[in-house]
Amino acid sequence: RWVTDFFSYETTKSVVVKSWVVGAVNRGVQLLILAYFVGWVFLHEKAYQVRDTVIESSVVTKVKGVGLYAGRGGRGDGDTHTPPPQGTSVFVVVTKQILTENQAQGVCPESEAEYRCTADRDCRGKSPTTGSGVLTGRCVPYNGTLRTCEIRGWCPPEVDTVDVPVMLEAENFTLFIKNSIRFPLFGFEKANLPPPGSGGELGRCRFHPE
Repeated sequence: RWVTDFFSYETTKSVVVKSWVVGAVNRGVQLLILAYFVGWVFLHEKAYQVRDTVIESSVVTKVKGVGLYAGRGGRGDGDTHTPPPQGTSVFVVVTKQILTENQAQGVCPESEAEYRCTADRDCRGKSPTTGSGVLTGRCVPYNGTLRTCEIRGWCPPEVDTVDVPVMLEAENFTLFIKNSIRFPLFGFEKANLPPPGSGGELGRCRFHPE
């Protein structure tokens, strides 16, 4: 028997149902399955793609330039004008500087306008600390015509309302930005600079308006 079954040939019997209802349900199910794979699996989830979740990237910035701070007579380079960053992938260029000379710990009148007073009682209802120090509760002369609350801290206090010109040389500074990204899963690495040893001109790179 098994020899007869082995050398036999079978065909699938096909039944055609001529019904609009059954045909519409059949095609509707087929369209739903096709829409699921095309819309959700391929377009939305992008299941045909392979993703690398361990991405390695870095950004390095450097400022090159020389300028003068107005009113100070001092000269500074890129390290002087660029303080340590306070955030991720950011840098700050200091274009204006207000210098308070000969500061020392002690007591002195506050320079802010909101601490003007006429008597000691005007200084006792305020917050105990200011932007420059701690209030002592006394009202003392600031100059020949003005009196302010006395503070204990660094004296004389900073006056940040002085009009100081901006360092114009900063607009011609050279900004060096180096960034790179690496995808370990695919062994792919890309940077915005040429490979080491082939970018000798970068060391002499300076900004020029033309």
